[in-house]
Amino acid sequence: MSDEVFTLHDGEGLRAQFSALGARWLSCRVLGREVLLGPGRVQDPPREPGMLGAICGRFAGRIGEARFTLDGREHRLLANEGSTCLNGGPDGFHRRHWAARQLSDRELRLSLHSPEGDQGFPGAVDIELAYRIDAPGELSLHWVARSSEACPVNLVSRAFFNLNGNLSSVVDHRIRLPAEKVLPVNDRWLPLGDPLPVQGTRYDLRDWRPVLARDGQGYEHCFVLAPGASVEVDSGDRQLRLQIRSTLPGLVLDTGRSLHRARAADGHTLPPSPGLALQAQYWPDGPNHEEWPQCVVRPGQLLAHRVRYKFFRPAMP
Repeated sequence: MSDEVFTLHDGEGLRAQFSALGARWLSCRVLGREVLLGPGRVQDPPREPGMLGAICGRFAGRIGEARFTLDGREHRLLANEGSTCLNGGPDGFHRRHWAARQLSDRELRLSLHSPEGDQGFPGAVDIELAYRIDAPGELSLHWVARSSEACPVNLVSRAFFNLNGNLSSVVDHRIRLPAEKVLPVNDRWLPLGDPLPVQGTRYDLRDWRPVLARDGQGYEHCFVLAPGASVEVDSGDRQLRLQIRSTLPGLVLDTGRSLHRARAADGHTLPPSPGLALQAQYWPDGPNHEEWPQCVVRPGQLLAHRVRYKFFRPAMP
């Protein structure tokens, strides 16, 4: 059933819940705190129903002018943000009912079939996805894609975290993000060109920094990361740390710009930046930049990636 809730736990304090609707990560309780902005706590923004905690695809992020050319053939997609295709289109994977099967208290598997021409994308695509608890305090997301025709596939979890365990602002969180370069964007949040060095800019987060820049601005930018690089975020009281590692070439840091339209489940207005997302993924608009890391799946091939979330109490400085 679409409203069925699946629970994973490690027996030592990590408890996570998921839904087959959008393959959504509904909640995450760790060290006595609920750290995820799921639908039980937050009403989804009106323009993004069902997206909090959901898996977005086929291509998560933005594709400019809702089109791309692959192997000499142009593909026109369904636009849902002006002329842009955002997070797979108006009926992206976040709106779909995934087939779900819980294997144990530590593993949930989900699958989805996307037919030929879905939202304008070429080929029929099959996705296999798993949420697994690998060790105490560690949860990982694994996905595999197959396609009947060449097609870009880029899946992202839209999990927003607040490590304070409440619905306060995350302005007191701090982050360490070891990226040497970042993708500059225009006023439509599309890449302006190749990545630029972060040195001397507000995008230099290689050492511990507040999640909001000194000028008060937030982020919705893709940082270039080496696979396996460790991104870390601390709660405001420095009692909880989230560490993220992935096999993907980028990470979009989103400090909740879109959440200004959201409200708490009881209807109360949320503070600015009530959560932040750390979305391991391929670079936005990548299908229109063949020189960038590509996520094209071809017949007979697999595209597989992993994202690991580790929650722990950091050592005192």
